[in-house]
Amino acid sequence: MKTNYNELIENVLINIGGKENISEVTHCITRLRIRVLDDTRVNSEDIKKNDNVLGVIKKGDQYQVVIGPDVANVYKAFVDRIGDIRENKINTEKSDVKEKASTISNILNTIAGIFNPIVPALAGAGLIKAILALLVSTNLLVNDSTTYTVLNTISDGVFTFLPFLLAYSSAKIFKMNGYVAVAIAAAMLHPNFTDLMASGISKIEFIGLPMNIIKYTGSVLPIVLTVWFASYIERFLDRYTPKALKIIIVPAFTLLIATPIALITIGPLAQVLGEYLASGVSLLFEKGGIFAGIIYGGVYSAMVVTGLQHGMVPILVDGISRNGFNYISPVSGSANMAQAGAAFGVWLKTKDKNTKTVAASATISAISGVTEPAIYGVNLRLKKPFLSAIIGGMAGGAVAALFHAKSYAMGGPSFLTLPMFIGDPGNVWYVAIAFSVAFIVSAVATYILGFEENPVEYTTV
Repeated sequence: MKTNYNELIENVLINIGGKENISEVTHCITRLRIRVLDDTRVNSEDIKKNDNVLGVIKKGDQYQVVIGPDVANVYKAFVDRIGDIRENKINTEKSDVKEKASTISNILNTIAGIFNPIVPALAGAGLIKAILALLVSTNLLVNDSTTYTVLNTISDGVFTFLPFLLAYSSAKIFKMNGYVAVAIAAAMLHPNFTDLMASGISKIEFIGLPMNIIKYTGSVLPIVLTVWFASYIERFLDRYTPKALKIIIVPAFTLLIATPIALITIGPLAQVLGEYLASGVSLLFEKGGIFAGIIYGGVYSAMVVTGLQHGMVPILVDGISRNGFNYISPVSGSANMAQAGAAFGVWLKTKDKNTKTVAASATISAISGVTEPAIYGVNLRLKKPFLSAIIGGMAGGAVAALFHAKSYAMGGPSFLTLPMFIGDPGNVWYVAIAFSVAFIVSAVATYILGFEENPVEYTTV
């Protein structure tokens, strides 16, 4: 795709109902996410016909236009084209006729909205952590050197102070002042509490109420639920506080009310819930063995299509922060490589030049961890290759689960990010084998099962 996106943007803008129908525009790794005021004005079928659009997914009042790796540039050009839509957002909040999304859709959109913005920081720190592990394992760096200490601090910082990032991104989703949310997180992570823990004190009193001292560094659920609760406190105070006093009274009393309640009830309960959730997932893969890998490896591609994979992000982040690893990424990575293998199988089998070109590009993209071009541009369109990818994902997932393969960092699992799997002896090789099995099985299955040639004229903007 060239740098001129005018044709694509105009096509999307016209068929989304125009600028006046847009309340919000965001993007993730591959999708342009557009919230609309009235979905009866949207013509998603015409958007799908655009040669540079891989698919359109509807989630409540949000339309997700699948673009591929170039989505960030498309987003910037799209935002420049539509200009200021703040008045539209106000109309959205006032409107009573807006379609209500399903509970599951709302939850998934909320999770995506909270975690997508912080993924680059987590992935960047994760890559540094992986490189650091590689340097230590090859004796190029010793872990008692000051160089190691500095690099380790850089890679650990984002996970240690993860609640700060989550507080701000959660505040944007729950429509709360982001800086007040960060102030609440700062109180929960204050050294006064860690000093009490270090001195052996695990419980104190606040105005006569018992308060457990808990370490919130690296935690996920406590701050997210706290900000959600605090957003209601802030809105209540904002509604009934005189305008002249709002700038002082609203933040002060939001802090005074929300923070103690978080420290006494929400934080401890959320921390326990997070521990049970993390333990449950670990137990599933430790005890479920290859069956857990087969099931998750098989369904993961369908989860990507429906957006359900976003529901796993908090578990991944919490697992890395809490245990230093997770069992999920090696299996989901196998499913990703299975999509690459299926697209490669299409490239080998197809006689259509355009399909061959698109399949080659999609294979490279999927090997890099970005699977949407392979899923929407090739495998789903031809149907049987997507089934072959599911088979490959099951095979690779079984291998990953059989060896209890782990991921020690955040990031898109792929052949290019193998360093994030360096840790226990042999672990990175187990993952490489699982990825290879997934790729080969899906490619062979695609070649054997075949598919109906469905030539499409592909052009670029």
